[in-house]
Amino acid sequence: MDGFPRLVALLAGLTLVAGACSAEINPLADPGLGDLGLTSVVLAADGSVIAEWHAEEDRILVEFGDLPTDLVDAVTAIEDERFWGHPGIDLRSIARALVANAEADGIASGASTITMQYIKNVVLTPEVSFERKIEEAQLAVRLEETLTKEEVFERYVNTIYLGDGAYGVGSAAAHYFGKQVSDLTLGEAAMIAGIIKNPSTWNPFADEDAALGRRRVVLENMLRLELITPEDAARADAEPLTLVEQAPALIDRYPYFSEVVKQQLLDDESLGLTPTDRYNAVFRGGLTIQTTLEPSVQEAAKASIAEVLPEDGPYGAVAVVDPSTGEVRALVGGRDFYDPDDPVARFNLATQGRRQPGSSFKPFVLAAALEGNFELSSVFGRGSGITIQTDGGPWTVSNYENQSFPDMTLLDATRFSVNKVYAELMDAVGPDEVVELARAAGIQSDLQPYHSLALGAQEVTVLEMASAYGTFAFDGLHLSPTLVSSIETREGTEIWSQVPVVTEAVTVEVAREVTAALTEVVRAGTGVRAQIGRPVAGKTGTTQGHNDAWFVGYTPELVTAVWVGYPEGQIPMEPPTTPFAVTGGSWPAQIFAAFMPAALADQPFGAMAQVEAGSTVRVDVDTSTGYLAGPLCPREHVITLELAVEQAPTIVCPIHNSSAVVSAGSTTVPSALGLSIEDAVGALQGGGFSVVTLWEALDGTPSGHVWDQSPEPGTPAQAGTAVTIKVDAHEPGTVVPSLLGFPLAEAEQRLDSLGTEFLTIVEAESDAAEAAEHAGSVWKQEPAPQAPLTGSVTIWVNP
Repeated sequence: MDGFPRLVALLAGLTLVAGACSAEINPLADPGLGDLGLTSVVLAADGSVIAEWHAEEDRILVEFGDLPTDLVDAVTAIEDERFWGHPGIDLRSIARALVANAEADGIASGASTITMQYIKNVVLTPEVSFERKIEEAQLAVRLEETLTKEEVFERYVNTIYLGDGAYGVGSAAAHYFGKQVSDLTLGEAAMIAGIIKNPSTWNPFADEDAALGRRRVVLENMLRLELITPEDAARADAEPLTLVEQAPALIDRYPYFSEVVKQQLLDDESLGLTPTDRYNAVFRGGLTIQTTLEPSVQEAAKASIAEVLPEDGPYGAVAVVDPSTGEVRALVGGRDFYDPDDPVARFNLATQGRRQPGSSFKPFVLAAALEGNFELSSVFGRGSGITIQTDGGPWTVSNYENQSFPDMTLLDATRFSVNKVYAELMDAVGPDEVVELARAAGIQSDLQPYHSLALGAQEVTVLEMASAYGTFAFDGLHLSPTLVSSIETREGTEIWSQVPVVTEAVTVEVAREVTAALTEVVRAGTGVRAQIGRPVAGKTGTTQGHNDAWFVGYTPELVTAVWVGYPEGQIPMEPPTTPFAVTGGSWPAQIFAAFMPAALADQPFGAMAQVEAGSTVRVDVDTSTGYLAGPLCPREHVITLELAVEQAPTIVCPIHNSSAVVSAGSTTVPSALGLSIEDAVGALQGGGFSVVTLWEALDGTPSGHVWDQSPEPGTPAQAGTAVTIKVDAHEPGTVVPSLLGFPLAEAEQRLDSLGTEFLTIVEAESDAAEAAEHAGSVWKQEPAPQAPLTGSVTIWVNP
């Protein structure tokens, strides 16, 4: 809006307000407390009712004579300091608001008096417009011709919403302090008055610190207006906050889910500009709220936690998201929302609890690396730890339990969650890139670009992790998580529908590579206990000291994040607190494995990206030394790794085993270079080695001889070690073989063995003598020998 229209709007507003004050005033009939509210119904995705919300059960009406002076003064000081002197509208505030609104080209400041707020609460709808503000002003002036100031104030404080289901100051006094309103102290009265502006933020059950800060603002206003003395203000500011035990007014079927829905709606300004407007819409508006929760999935999530975790053990939290829609299918935020003996019962561990994700954050580092110059086949050096120079100083990283691994690929490092490799990866990619990618993928917590983020050293929520992993499950697209799909009025008119925000966080190719790597974590890595008999991708996470344990996994249909830990603080999940040291691969992976089959019972198997089959070997490695495990290596350090042949160790651990054990079966790798494949295989197998053959032609006329090998000739190695040879030839079955001169039967047999279609033409070649000499043999073929085998083959045979 340019300057002239703003001026016109300002003048028009002032003219209308002046008219409201100067015209002949017709008194407005007393509206009382307005119409009774209608119950809003909350539905699950299957149409079943999961909650019914209404306000009237928590309303205690009070008369003006019962209100303590401190409460009356606190409310007017923070909401309408000139209430007792204006005629229903505050011209000074309106003039200031009209200027601000004209400058903002909208409603930036309301200037609503207590009388106007009361009119809006009980007479008008929550519509926000200049015209509606003028109507409020006109009605407020008319109302004050009917009611006294005391009567207006009484009706106002009985109709305002004060958070946590408390409607009116009488209910708030009982709900928060267990008192009649007449017994409130100055500090308690100031706190209740402070809630009015924003009940979801400033009610003490939601945030004690925020409520105390708001109380101080009210007291400062009262002091400025000389309603209290400095001594009164100091004494009230120092009052301890003593709240009564919070008790539910209504029981929801799935309160951890429905409470998140409730809070989101109470914060959504599309349902009303003020907190009271939104409360009236949600709790008195008779709405039908359609959510995304699937009861069968929710029940399966609760049951899986109960099945795995001991009753007196740590807590579990689960968030389940459909990656293709962003819809949240289940949310378990604690044991029992209504348990009066559990001090953290109403703290939602899935949405409010922020804990370090440990190595379950590594896929975001992996994705950033794959978008750069790294591949899953990139090789990193051996070792148990590394020190990296960062802007904040040296950063020393060790593998879990100081394990030492041999040279390994990025895929293997992901499979076995090798911290050393991921520290190097973070340093190469850069923390800023990782933070940017994680945010695009759906992590909303405030991440700082520090190297330690590679190991999950910053806090996130369970729902964020489920949502962000959905980016990998849905080919790089992130859909914002949603718990509500639509809202209808009591007349059946849709007034709200969810449109998810779609972000292309990573490319399709990168998302599928991440998925392929994470399927290996479950197939043969730290997440094997999460196997469910169908393709699954996932990652474990364990924080330092075993304070938090995670497993986040997915199929194409569902993403599930599982957290296990103690909500009260950083309590190690180690003996004797728990039966064993809890890791992401133990209880969290087991919860996932118990939950997913039930959640996916009616879903067909979906295809997932897989790592291409390569040349790997399974070897026992002593992770305390990085060598092949020998008979005397401590068994607690020995794990079986599936490694690329060229990265597999070849020497028995000389630290824990005697020289006799190390030398037993020890030899050197013979040379296969320059030999034909038959001779090379014979030489290596004769030396006690196994052979892996790779086919790689060097030019257009392959020689069929070995041109490279690993380990190199002369390398000390144990008998049985796999030796990889590269043969200067095309892999059998990938090119058209030479059939010229072959008898027809043999040529057809070779083509049959390749499984390719072929056509035989009996026709003599042009040279009669050659045709006679090579009767029954192939003299022509198409495609030519060594051409790629992509279709059928035609051969010509002399009769």
